[in-house]
Amino acid sequence: MIVTKHLLEQFLSLNGVCEHSMITELSKIGLEVEGFKSLRVPDGVVVGRVVEKTSHPDADKLSVCQVDVGERVLQIVCGASNVESDQFVAVALEGAVLQTPKGELKIAPTTLRGVQSYGMLCSSVELGFPKINEGIIILDESIGHLELGKALNQYKIFDNFVLEIGLTPNRGDCLSVLGIARDLSVAMGLTLSIKNYKDDNVPLGIGRVLQVVNEGKLNSSLLYKVAQIISIHPTLMIRLSLELCGISPQGALQDFLNFSMHNTGVILRAYPFSHFRKSNLSNNVEGQILLKQDENHLDSVYGKEKVSIVGISPVSNEISQEMVVLEASYVPPMIISEALYEHPKLPRDAYITYKTTRGSNPDLNLGMHYLCHHLIDFSRSEVYASNHRIAQGEEQRSIRTTFDQIVEILGIKISKEEIAIILKKLGFRIEASFDECFFMATPPEYRHDIQSTQDIAEEVLRVYGIDKLPATPLHIVEQSRKDNLHYFLFKAKMDLMKKAAAHGFYETLHYVFYERKKLASLGIDQIDEKLDVLNPITQELDTLRVSLFPAMLDSVERNENFGFREIAFCEYGVCYTQQRQEIEKIAFCVNANKSEERYPFAKGEKWDFYSFAQVISRILGDFELIEYSGKLWGVSDQILHPYQKALVLKDGKAVGFLAKINPSYGERFVCEVELEPFVALKKTLHQSSSKYQASLRDLTLMLESSIQFSQIKEKILASSISNLINLYPLDLYVHESFGSQVALSIRFVWQSFDKTLQEEEIHSQMQKVLEILENEFGAKLRQ
Repeated sequence: MIVTKHLLEQFLSLNGVCEHSMITELSKIGLEVEGFKSLRVPDGVVVGRVVEKTSHPDADKLSVCQVDVGERVLQIVCGASNVESDQFVAVALEGAVLQTPKGELKIAPTTLRGVQSYGMLCSSVELGFPKINEGIIILDESIGHLELGKALNQYKIFDNFVLEIGLTPNRGDCLSVLGIARDLSVAMGLTLSIKNYKDDNVPLGIGRVLQVVNEGKLNSSLLYKVAQIISIHPTLMIRLSLELCGISPQGALQDFLNFSMHNTGVILRAYPFSHFRKSNLSNNVEGQILLKQDENHLDSVYGKEKVSIVGISPVSNEISQEMVVLEASYVPPMIISEALYEHPKLPRDAYITYKTTRGSNPDLNLGMHYLCHHLIDFSRSEVYASNHRIAQGEEQRSIRTTFDQIVEILGIKISKEEIAIILKKLGFRIEASFDECFFMATPPEYRHDIQSTQDIAEEVLRVYGIDKLPATPLHIVEQSRKDNLHYFLFKAKMDLMKKAAAHGFYETLHYVFYERKKLASLGIDQIDEKLDVLNPITQELDTLRVSLFPAMLDSVERNENFGFREIAFCEYGVCYTQQRQEIEKIAFCVNANKSEERYPFAKGEKWDFYSFAQVISRILGDFELIEYSGKLWGVSDQILHPYQKALVLKDGKAVGFLAKINPSYGERFVCEVELEPFVALKKTLHQSSSKYQASLRDLTLMLESSIQFSQIKEKILASSISNLINLYPLDLYVHESFGSQVALSIRFVWQSFDKTLQEEEIHSQMQKVLEILENEFGAKLRQ
């Protein structure tokens, strides 16, 4: 938000106010001053009037002007194309020093192509102000009464400063000069003054030419007036003020509207009366406005057809000499924000919607009177008396609280009277109970962001002064590390990441948001739309992530494009289920190359499913893999390889997956699991080990290829065969002569805690194993 001294002085007297103190106070109350620039026309520049203009005898582009500066008439040679007789101009007299874009310029008598010149007619840029036109600056009465010979820096606009203020999103009430002036008046104890502005100069009432019909319930408050624009031109004060505040010119009438909006914060628009003109109306009324909600349930203005959506639609600024309908409007910012989210393709006016979504000024009378006052004073306009008003009275939010509660939140001793005085200065209405145990605080209408006792306490604190809070040491109770569960969980996570780094994985970090459309295209489940993000930070990052690996795949691809050939990434972080429940996961992702081409691997090493799984097991610890078909952990075969994928089991529970990526998305391998099972703090129960030798026995079986080893292992271990402590696969052999069968080699580990096992004992137990394999799985020893 940009404001200037001369605009603030419409509402406050800044005489004697130290600029440094003002900047400090604004920053203290939460209106951080991000930029300050002093602007003052140099001494020696005065008001003059061009008495006569003649062509230069020896230069086509130069004019010889006789300029009255009060006590004398000066001859000045000027090269500006816009200079004319009877103009009031800025004249730099002999001795004046100007800071021009080309450097410092000291004015002295000179001869230009044989003609004497005793001064200079200045442009706004040469005076150190923004450019407002081509050529010299033309003065008018909008800056004050023009007195020949008067120093230009005695006019407020030319002895000025510009403040750039950073606003938090909730302070829409300060998106106007009036809003800044209100807070500044409270912070510095200044008197806020809003004068009575003229709002009409024609005795005829608006009812003679326009009627307004309200059809159904509206969310907006609206106020209409009618004006006949006879002649309108941008005044110096308005044009220069807008440029100083960073608002681009958009046409004469629109400049009046933007100037009024910037000063009052009220949303103002103008429509050609022809939009509403009708021939079949009674009582000789010329036009009719119909207000109703459109097909999207948004408040809209209708004439012969739909003209605009209140607070959203852009309107034509090509209005000059005609009858116009002036509109002041207020819509609660939440309604506008939701409408723009639900209908992102609605045509919108960026300047208007920025103000309406942040919260505009609901004082429609003030905004309309301010606009009409300037139209009457600085243009040839006839404004009809009275107005049409449609008021949708919002229920005023009254917050029930106590003085003690505010004191407790602030942590300081501050009296009830001081709290009440601060709130009243800020425009709150205070209604205390008879015993003063509690009170009702009603925020002013323009403070839509005040919703709770905490908000009220914050308002009290920013005016009272956060620097007045006493410095109190924090009360810390040191917790024993041995009982600090969070510390050990964090340490366990860090240990996993250290292991990953030791195995060549680089830690990555991605946004917790992802693109819903891309997740759908990859065949990955997304969060239920009803629970999704309502106000995404960007158009692409429009949903919460359900998985870590999609963003990691994007990073792998980017790094490959940068020329990296061996890529291994690891990341842990929060993901969300379809029902938006948080779950911590850890994921690993590699591209095809395990190592570069270097002796003894002349062609480099490539990852395969089992080598990848082996490295992951070294990092995460023991887990099992079981074959799985169909959708895996919310991820379809569209992104995962249809055959090289498996569920990850930890303590018999499925906790994630390990898979090769579908080749159409490149040679990649990923593993993603829940983090908690691998960092859970469990008491380790040490088991005693046998001091007797273990014996190994291998069997090669013929069995159907559809039988999984996990089924065999589960069945045999469940049979409680004596002294069998483990079994695992050694080899799998497939040959076309086997038909639908495969040859599976299994190693059995036998060990007793009491003695060294004899061959006969092992043989008898192996027979039991063979019986189970034959009876349950139809397996036969390979001959």
